[in-house]
Amino acid sequence: MRYSLMCKSFTGSEVQDSEIVDVNLENNEVAFSQFPCSAMVTTQRLPHGQRLDITLSFHEDTTDPMNFSFSMNTEQWEKSNYVLMPGAVYNGNRFVSLPLPYPPYYEPPHNSRFTDAEVITSIPHLDMENGTSQISLLSGDMASPLCGFYDFNGQSGSVLLGEHQCGSYYTGFTVDENQIDGKASFVLSVPGVRETTQYFFGDQNDGNGFRPDVSAPSLDTGAMFKQGQSLTLTVCVYHWQQISLPDFFKLVNSTKTTLEAPDHFDNVPFYKAYTSIKEKYQQENFTEEGYYTVGTNWNIHQQCWQAGWIGGGINSYPLLMEDSSEARQRALSTLGFIFSRLQHPSGWVFGMYGNGKFYGDGGDSNPDTILLVRKDADLLYFVLKQLFWLSDNHHSTIEFDQPVKALCDAFVRLFQQYGQLGQFIDIATEEIVVGNSAGACMAVGALALASEYFQCTEYLHVAEQLGEYYYHNYVKKGMLNGCPGEICQAPDSEAAFAMLESYVQLYETTRKSIWLSYAEESCEIAMTWVMSYDFVFPAHSTAAQRGVHSSGTVFANAQNKHSAPGICTLSGNSLLKLYRFTGQAKYLHDLHAIAHSLPQYVSLAEDPELTLEKQYLPAGYMNERVQTSDWEGKETIGEFLYGSNWPEVSMLLTFVEVPGVYVDFTSRTLQTFDHVECLVTQWNSDSVYLEMYNPTAYSTVVTVLADERTNAQLVTHHYYGSMKTVPLSAGERVQIETSINASVVLSRTGSVYARNIRTVYP
Repeated sequence: MRYSLMCKSFTGSEVQDSEIVDVNLENNEVAFSQFPCSAMVTTQRLPHGQRLDITLSFHEDTTDPMNFSFSMNTEQWEKSNYVLMPGAVYNGNRFVSLPLPYPPYYEPPHNSRFTDAEVITSIPHLDMENGTSQISLLSGDMASPLCGFYDFNGQSGSVLLGEHQCGSYYTGFTVDENQIDGKASFVLSVPGVRETTQYFFGDQNDGNGFRPDVSAPSLDTGAMFKQGQSLTLTVCVYHWQQISLPDFFKLVNSTKTTLEAPDHFDNVPFYKAYTSIKEKYQQENFTEEGYYTVGTNWNIHQQCWQAGWIGGGINSYPLLMEDSSEARQRALSTLGFIFSRLQHPSGWVFGMYGNGKFYGDGGDSNPDTILLVRKDADLLYFVLKQLFWLSDNHHSTIEFDQPVKALCDAFVRLFQQYGQLGQFIDIATEEIVVGNSAGACMAVGALALASEYFQCTEYLHVAEQLGEYYYHNYVKKGMLNGCPGEICQAPDSEAAFAMLESYVQLYETTRKSIWLSYAEESCEIAMTWVMSYDFVFPAHSTAAQRGVHSSGTVFANAQNKHSAPGICTLSGNSLLKLYRFTGQAKYLHDLHAIAHSLPQYVSLAEDPELTLEKQYLPAGYMNERVQTSDWEGKETIGEFLYGSNWPEVSMLLTFVEVPGVYVDFTSRTLQTFDHVECLVTQWNSDSVYLEMYNPTAYSTVVTVLADERTNAQLVTHHYYGSMKTVPLSAGERVQIETSINASVVLSRTGSVYARNIRTVYP
């Protein structure tokens, strides 16, 4: 490796002059001859790397806007190296890139739908051929402020980590590749300047409407500095030897918070968020036809019914378990509607429906039988969870068993014909129309569940074959893609988390160690999509004024460059199960980051969320945007859009699948996920005494799960009924005694209460 410092001056975003000076990773002072500044480099050794604090001092006023950079350079570059910029670039985003209008859909020729390379839109990417290319992003475009690469030939990894902000300026990260000369540079700069062009999602006035486009003129520029002014750019450089690609992801995740660890906060309890959304669902999300919709604007068919993905057939699951009256009956009605009205004779369930009409996925011009396979994979997984709950709680499932089995059989037929599930199919002909995607990977977990429910070994056999297919074609290569229906085949977080969920379920079903190993590898990829730091939003923005913490939000995909509250569309309880199966506390911390972040984005009657449209979101609404990027314009950073979105479903799932407080008697571990404070005051062999405090402004009901992680029977398909509850007023502190499979006993000014979770809601 070679390292250098560089100063550049700009006219707008175009470089006018530059000066580069080579440096060693040791304490030294660097003077620039063409710029009125000098740099003092102070180094500190880290495990497998070094930290550099580079202080730039100005002895004259600058005459032009400028920026300052630290660069990590290699002159033995191979195109095969895996380039990572978390939440934005996976394996360099080396795909066929086409300028497709939004929502993009590309169907390859019939004779090449399994052989053509995957297609992405015009998102930042490195060249597929042997030329020169560059990816230039601001820190807010990424889930973590770092860039790096894994060298397959040398079995080594290198990472350049910085802070997302230096002084008052957002930093920038650039990967510059020259395949002709075998060189590449990884650059951290302040202020971040995307030179000449930037990635922008908007109307480019080309007659095609909205489309992702990298050719929009860059609005970035350098900064003017005054005599005597200084700023310190902090950089960490890591090099790891004799590691695998899964090791690389694991090491990236373990070091990404070295410079910026997220702050702890408590603001909105799970129960408050859940009940706000539940009430909104009863008022606005249930149709006269008898099903829960995925949105609230029923004049737009995409907001009526979409299978899986953004909530169709998923949103009924938490309401079925938690409620005992109207919401439960409506959940049952939703299941009945799906399999009496929305199922095709082939067994597949239509992807979209609204106001008496079916619609195809992939665009309005497609036949109504075109299906994004991921939708039915999600649907099957969550329907089976609901059937297990109904069966375990002595409710009849006879009306659902046969149609659900027909959907399972459809997946089996598709796999047996093609050896994969593809991305889009025609459910009438059962033909794959777009192949080569990890988008339907939730089918692995769904068929594993189906094998248990129907006692069918064929379903498990196909689930295991699919599990191997996805591992060797996607997980092993460090890239999962194609889950959202409007990103073509770009990398995305939804596929990574669905793969994690599936492998955890496959391990739970079979207890074969290989699936646990695959789950852990998938987890490391998935967690690179989770924001590791708290973005400093513009002071005037809604997010800044609400005190929003971005850590724990999840970047959607490499095309739609925003983070979002939660996983689309999961609770992340697979991370809790990973802890139970491995004993590694890091998985509890990972789950805490995601689950704890969610409630702050629920618009509440007492604290409504203002949107860019200058309207307040109604109570119980959640919007999917957590805007740290200017992909839709700088004015959108820290702002929210009006509308009801899928994070509401993630919040509903979180309340029933993620305990507010988890107690593991095996390892004597306490983990708080909810917005409460909890500490152990005494451990006994079969009980534990806790002190719990509600620091928020809202009364709440905290769920508590106490078990032994090594007892595999305690937490399986659903465990909401095993949770106990602790009612807490705002500002209240209580003493608790709990044990495995026993009610919680609370001490409250001399009174003792015992509550079972099913009696919380009248």
